[in-house]
Amino acid sequence: MNFRKLGLAALLAGGVAFAGNAWADAHSFSPQIQHRVAVMKVIGGDIGAIAKVAKGEAEYSPALVERAKRMDLLSKTVLVLFPQGSEGRRSKAEIWSDWAGFEKAANAFTAATPALVSAVESGDKGQIGAALGAVGKSCGGCHKPFRKPKE
Repeated sequence: MNFRKLGLAALLAGGVAFAGNAWADAHSFSPQIQHRVAVMKVIGGDIGAIAKVAKGEAEYSPALVERAKRMDLLSKTVLVLFPQGSEGRRSKAEIWSDWAGFEKAANAFTAATPALVSAVESGDKGQIGAALGAVGKSCGGCHKPFRKPKE
């Protein structure tokens, strides 16, 4: 028996199984949930880019203003991204059983983003950091009670 070929076959089979599971996971959720995840990833990317400037890890760019404005715009869509019956991925059932609490938390995010836009427009790292801290706190207001941890 050739152990090298056997090992290669096992590795290939494992890779195919992993790829199949990853494809199934990505496509097993409704288009509505996939859209919600995509929007949240855009918001996360914008926060990450702005945070790098606030931390001094990246240079300020006027393009960050567009990222902050996009985040402000997307913050206004959070509630419509979670219609009744769209439970899945990392969303907890508490979103719908405590809709008033979820709505309050989502609205706090929406209320925090205009100050971030103004701070980013100023280009001042201190202002950006302070406004980003408020946005991050509002994100945590949703994530902690209403989002499941990563598996």
